[in-house]
Amino acid sequence: MLLTHRCLLEAPEPVSTRGNNFAKAAKWSPDGSVAIAVHDDEIIRMYQVPFDEDLSGSANGFSPYASTAEGGPILDYCFFPSFTWEYPATCCFITSSQDHPIHLRDALTGELRNTYRPFNHVDEVCHANSLCFAPDGSKIIAGFSLYLRVFDLQRPGRQVEDWLLSTKKGKGQKGIIGAVASSHAAPGLYAAGSYNKNICLYEEGTRGKAVGRLALKETGEDMGGVTQLAFAQDNLLISGHRKDKWLRVWDLRMLGEPNKALLHRFTRQVRTHQRLLFGVQGDLLSSGDDSGAALLYSLSSLQQLGHFQAHQQPCTAAMLRPTTCGALLSSSGSRNFPDYDVDSPSECAENEDVKAKRPRLDNTLKVWQLSWENHDGREDGQKKC
Repeated sequence: MLLTHRCLLEAPEPVSTRGNNFAKAAKWSPDGSVAIAVHDDEIIRMYQVPFDEDLSGSANGFSPYASTAEGGPILDYCFFPSFTWEYPATCCFITSSQDHPIHLRDALTGELRNTYRPFNHVDEVCHANSLCFAPDGSKIIAGFSLYLRVFDLQRPGRQVEDWLLSTKKGKGQKGIIGAVASSHAAPGLYAAGSYNKNICLYEEGTRGKAVGRLALKETGEDMGGVTQLAFAQDNLLISGHRKDKWLRVWDLRMLGEPNKALLHRFTRQVRTHQRLLFGVQGDLLSSGDDSGAALLYSLSSLQQLGHFQAHQQPCTAAMLRPTTCGALLSSSGSRNFPDYDVDSPSECAENEDVKAKRPRLDNTLKVWQLSWENHDGREDGQKKC
C-alpha cells in the first residue's frame, strides 16, 4: 500500500504567448533518466531527472535542458526501446504532429535525425495519429484511419508495408487508430485501438487481418474511443479511453471467448476527449483522472493501492519511473477559455473595454517521491516494480 508521497521537483508552466500552455503529456525514457513533456505551444521539452531520491528541500524547481518545436499539434511520441543515457546513439524518440511526417529526434539535443513520410492510398503525405516501436526497435508501427503502416528505422522515407484493416463497406477495424502497442512477451504481436470504440490484435505477416478482437458492447457501460494501449505481464492488455470512467484490463488468453476477455475495470474518470496517459511498471498501474488525482492499482490483486491529489487540473499523465516505483512523474492542464461573462455596471459606458478573466491554472510538471509499505509493515522508499 502507498504510505506517503512528497513532491520532489516541480516545473512551472512554460512561458508562451498562448496564455494557457498546459501539458498534454509526459513520459519517462525506458531507463528512467529523462522525462519528455509535450505542451500546447507545440514544443517538446526534455528534462533530466537525477536518480537521487533524497533531494534536499521540497518542490525544487527544474527546467528543460533542451527543447524542439514541431510544426503542428503533437499527436503522439515514443522512446526508442533500448534508450540508455550512457550510449548517445540510443538516445532518440519519434514524434508525429498534425500535417507533418514522422520525425526521429535526438533526445540529447532535440535535433532531427531522420524523417519517415507516410503516403496514403492516393499517394499524398499524411500524418500518423499513434506510434510505437517494435520490441527490438527495428521498425516503427504507425496508426492511421483504416491503416497501420510499417517503417524500417534504418530506411528513412516511405513506409515499407501497408496493413489495410478494413474497407469502408467491408468487415474489419474501422475508424482512426488512436493507440497502438507492441508486445515484448510475444514479439510480432501488436494491438490497435480505434476511436470507433474497438480493439484488435494483429501479427506480422497477416498484413492487417485481425487475429483477435477485444471490443464488446457492455450493458450500460459503452466504451469510449481508445486513446492508449499497453501490454502488461505476459497476457494482459490495458486500455485507456476518452469520455469514459474506466481503465480496462483484458486477458489475452480469452481471445476465443470475447465475453470473458474483460478481466477487470479500474475506476478512472475522463469526462472529455482529452488523452490521459497511464503507466505500467511490473505489477503496478498508475494513472491520473479529471479531478487531478493520481491513482495507483495492483494488477495481481486488482485492488487500489492508494491515491493522492497531484494537481488542481486534470492529471494528463501519471507515470511510475522504470526500474523503481519510488518516483512518479505527473503533468496537468486542460484547455480553458476566458470568462467573458463579467458583471457590468448599471450604467455602461460606450466603447468600454471588457477584460477577460483568466484564473490561475495548474499547468505544471511534477516528480513525486512515493513510500510504500513492505510485507512486514515497514516503510520502503525504494520499492522495486
